[in-house]
Amino acid sequence: MFTNSKLAKSVKLACAFGAVAATGISVPAYAQEDAQVEEAAVEKVQVVGSRIRKVDFVSNAPVATVGIEQFELTNSVNTEALLNTLPQTIPGLDRSSNNPGGGIATVDLRGLGTNRTLVLIDGVRAVPTTSGGTVDINTIPAALIENVEVLTGGASAVYGSDAVAGVVNFALKKNFEGVDFNTSFETTEEGDAEIWNGSLTLGGNFADDRGNVVVSMQYTERSALFADSRDISSVALTDAANADGSLFLEPFGSSGVPGTSIFTSGLPESFNSGAIFNQDGSIRPFVQGGAENDFYNFAPVNYLQLPQQRHNITAMGHFEINDTTEVYMRGSFANSDVPQQLAATPIFQTSTFTLDGNPFIDPAAQQILSDAVGGDVDTDGDGIADTGTAFLRRRLLEVGPRIVEDDNTMFSMLAGLRGSFGDSAWTYDTYFQTGRVNQNSIQLGNVNRARFDQALILATDEAGNVILDADGNPSCANTAANGSLVSCSPMNLFGEGNISADAADFLRTRVNSTSEYEQKLYGFNISGDTMDFFELPGGPIGIAFGFERREESFSFDPSQDLAAGTIAGFNGSGPVAGAFDVNEYFVEAYLPLVEGVEFAELVDLELAYRYADWSTVGGVNAYKIAGSWTVNDTLRFRSSFNRAVRAPNIGELFSPQNEGFPPAEDPCSSKASNQSDAVRAICTATGVPADAVFTPTLDAVSGQTRQVSGGNPNLQEETADTMSVGFVITPMDELSVSVDYFDIDIEDAVFGFGGGTNNVLSTCYDPSNELGGVGSAFCDVVNRRPDGSIDFVEILSQNVGSIKLTGVDIVADYAMEVAGGDMRVNYLATYTTESSFQSFAGSEVIDCAGTFGNTCGEPTPEYVHRMTVAWGMDDFDVQLLWRFIGATEDDDEGTVYFQEDTGSFSYFDLSGTYHIGENYRLNAGIRNLADREAPRFGGNAEQSNTYPATYDVFGRTYFVGISASF
Repeated sequence: MFTNSKLAKSVKLACAFGAVAATGISVPAYAQEDAQVEEAAVEKVQVVGSRIRKVDFVSNAPVATVGIEQFELTNSVNTEALLNTLPQTIPGLDRSSNNPGGGIATVDLRGLGTNRTLVLIDGVRAVPTTSGGTVDINTIPAALIENVEVLTGGASAVYGSDAVAGVVNFALKKNFEGVDFNTSFETTEEGDAEIWNGSLTLGGNFADDRGNVVVSMQYTERSALFADSRDISSVALTDAANADGSLFLEPFGSSGVPGTSIFTSGLPESFNSGAIFNQDGSIRPFVQGGAENDFYNFAPVNYLQLPQQRHNITAMGHFEINDTTEVYMRGSFANSDVPQQLAATPIFQTSTFTLDGNPFIDPAAQQILSDAVGGDVDTDGDGIADTGTAFLRRRLLEVGPRIVEDDNTMFSMLAGLRGSFGDSAWTYDTYFQTGRVNQNSIQLGNVNRARFDQALILATDEAGNVILDADGNPSCANTAANGSLVSCSPMNLFGEGNISADAADFLRTRVNSTSEYEQKLYGFNISGDTMDFFELPGGPIGIAFGFERREESFSFDPSQDLAAGTIAGFNGSGPVAGAFDVNEYFVEAYLPLVEGVEFAELVDLELAYRYADWSTVGGVNAYKIAGSWTVNDTLRFRSSFNRAVRAPNIGELFSPQNEGFPPAEDPCSSKASNQSDAVRAICTATGVPADAVFTPTLDAVSGQTRQVSGGNPNLQEETADTMSVGFVITPMDELSVSVDYFDIDIEDAVFGFGGGTNNVLSTCYDPSNELGGVGSAFCDVVNRRPDGSIDFVEILSQNVGSIKLTGVDIVADYAMEVAGGDMRVNYLATYTTESSFQSFAGSEVIDCAGTFGNTCGEPTPEYVHRMTVAWGMDDFDVQLLWRFIGATEDDDEGTVYFQEDTGSFSYFDLSGTYHIGENYRLNAGIRNLADREAPRFGGNAEQSNTYPATYDVFGRTYFVGISASF
């Protein structure tokens, strides 16, 4: 089969998309010489999930393999773009992750979190980037990837901590000879969101083929795309209701507006929705509803696609010192520059400002404000207080947008010796890896809160009159620079566009931070079998054992304003410093119990055990029991049970208290779904003024509530029991099907107390919940301002949660001859029956299977699949990819949203490759062939009014690439 197509001749057939590996069936080889076939037949192989090498070894757990051709056919120059199409993954951070984001790309198996997904390069841990141990897969040399193996389910006994959800192993090209040059370009149908990529790989053998050296260089440039470039993201949307109760999406934004707004109960009745300043310093009522409201549309200047400049350089080689010893090395360098941009700083702050005689405020407005928010001092006795104090909400457009310039640099070096013990079947591998990731981050557009207050107080004489110069301009009462590069300049906050350039310069503060993650890894393993001295009925026992020591440290050093949280703009973030070391001992055994008998072609068993001694949590244990029963050439059953562990990471242990703004609404606000007297009583008892309950005063700004969270050095390890059971059936030579049931239970899971801000608020203010109410632990962590609005919710990490995930993976692969060419159909699907979590004992069990929203986050469909149909003839190959995303429902039953059901989505991609002679290859394709638009959401969106990592926000996209190989 597939003898005419160059693509089909590849051992890692793209169209199969790993179905062969996923089903555990041996990968078909396409022979060129009889000698090669004979040699391949006796070669011992090692598969992801085990360190034992054995002839015809197949995995007893589902493994999906993404071959290099799939990267080429889909033009996936950023690895996460392809991995996020796998049914086993829930999209992590990618090119659309502006807020939340961080300038990195991640992979999240089963939606259990990036901190529970272990990333390997050639079976060795990749160097993490963040304090949470997450790996930025931008640092992996994409041009050298041979394939990506995805093993789902616990693998801690083999690989150690973090492999709770599974393992993603990036296998790099080996023994590369020649020169390979590749360049590609893509753009949308709108002519934007361009991505250009170029790579050059050179390699060759030396010393009579005893050694090989490969050097690969790659450069990627991705253009910025702003949210105003697409209808779906150009205007911030919120949920609204018509008089008949029907819902619609209306423009919405932030109450931090360019003209400054004030919300207080002291304003005249006509201002019951608050006040906003006109440009001349007068005030009028704030318009909260309708298409023409006063909320600020912060959407247009946000990135929809983050720009990126990325450089990767990797060199690796190996040399046979003698017949039993080989030395090998790999060095990698990666630099990624990925800025993020948000709308100008919104400042929400209770401040005192000069009122009487302030030339920036209309005289009539001075009187209104004096009656509402004025102080007790009236020096000149004119009935207008000298100063006013109010909770001000201002969008500081004059300061400019908020920009984060992230520069990430990774360096790693791996060196080792491997070989065999003389003529025996026993092999060894000893290695050392050191790596470091540095992130330099510069934040522009922040505002110093103290200087903001300073610029509002004007110089006055002894009689209380504002002092004006010859041109009628006031000055600051305190002219000190106060940490700025310029002296204080008075700020006209009262009207859009009125802040002078000098005042903006005084407010503006440039903050920066540096972080460093360092890893040192020492290890050795020995493997072999008992062929020479003992065999079971099915053959010799395979054995592997070894030791690994890991030392990791992380530090985050912010500048003073960032550390102290004295800024408005980006979130304040304190310094972090922490480290751990761990010594791990492991052993594996493969036992072929029976072979070659009727109804038992092979019955085998896999055992593994690992003991890890952590400097943080002490000793932990992990183990694996797996087995299979190959009935005959047609049917094979397999099962696996793992006890997996995850030790708390540096961030969870040592992080100081930081602030964030998750989507959450105050149950005491006007948007509360339950506005009963019982809820009102809890609101007033927890610090909300009676006249503020269920009013817009308490509405969360942009649907977000400030959350203060931090680490806990007393955390212990998470434990997980993972099980899979399934079968592989091959009813005919060209058809294979596998079905595997999986079950993952995680206990002592690390959660912020209460399961996050949403859960804390809903529990505290639920009269029917015995865990909430006045005096409960949930209400105690809700901190309110004097006006009743939420200041922050305090969340700390604890081993209080549990997580459960169950479902079925299905893989089918079929090959046939069609129209004179070779066709292969591959189907990879996941049906999730449960994806639940309990944030602490006694709390509600929340099942996220088939849901999305403010609690569960990214859509988690019950059913999702990836199906490819590929056809090849001679020098031409073409593929149609069908990615199906099942329908999901909003996870908040108590709140009614416009978009409560996403409906199902199908995306089709068409691509092809044409080989021009022996040395050149042209590939081109179209993504989102039908130009399917993403669903629109209001208050239950993640960003850009949708979930852009799940649904395509770019539209139909074209790409073309050319490769030259010599």
